[in-house]
Amino acid sequence: RGSEGAFEALLQGGIAACLPAQTEFLPYPLPRSVAEKAEDPALRHLKPVMAVNRGLYEILAARHRAGRFPILIGGDHSVVMASLAALAGKVGADNLALIYIDGHTDINTERSSVTGYIHGMPLAAAMGLCTDALTVGNKINLYGKNTYILGAHSIDPGEYPILEAQGVHLFAPEALEGAGWEKILAGILRETAGKAIHVSFDVDSITGAEFPATGYAMEGGLHFETVAAMLKMLWQLPTLASFDCVEYNPTRDRDGECLKKLLRIFRSFSESG
Repeated sequence: RGSEGAFEALLQGGIAACLPAQTEFLPYPLPRSVAEKAEDPALRHLKPVMAVNRGLYEILAARHRAGRFPILIGGDHSVVMASLAALAGKVGADNLALIYIDGHTDINTERSSVTGYIHGMPLAAAMGLCTDALTVGNKINLYGKNTYILGAHSIDPGEYPILEAQGVHLFAPEALEGAGWEKILAGILRETAGKAIHVSFDVDSITGAEFPATGYAMEGGLHFETVAAMLKMLWQLPTLASFDCVEYNPTRDRDGECLKKLLRIFRSFSESG
């Protein structure tokens, strides 16, 4: 709870001044809570989570068709299902590459998940490994070989065999710190040349000591300056096609310092052109 307020907090904080003048802001009204008579503990809050994702998918797909660049802000990381389905609908799974900056790998299925929370399953769902109940739009079958997870260090035991079987590229925080991130990103960009790139950024990729305003603030992780530098480089890619910023929880940002950090990240987008 709390991450649903991220967009409004950024809007009130002045994000409009940090983005290009032609940016459209499209607040997404959350659907009314849907009571589930017998909730499946393996897929918690399935109906409202999928209602949001399917609604977002329609909006994002329309923006892609209109030649726009969608930025999806707020909520938990389950919303990447909508982002990936919308972009895949435009370019096809073969031509889609994902750069996933997150403290977690989010590749559980409903069978491997310990908690049953869907925000830990979106990559497995996009790869077609989960129940059809988690399908958004048409099945896209995201390729593991085109999936790059940067900064993950909280990984469930059941996720390791999935990561290996799918051929997902995983880079730990310690490999990215210092000058490591520049070499790693350069390699990723060589491997994904010609593909449309979706960047999905979860603020819990940043060490909790520097960014506590999230539901899963953790020790370890990436330094804010490292994440900001990576995103500034990615903003400048001509093949960047869409972007997510998720898991910011303004109710845990008591002094507003995390909001300032996010606004700085978005300002670098405008400055990069």
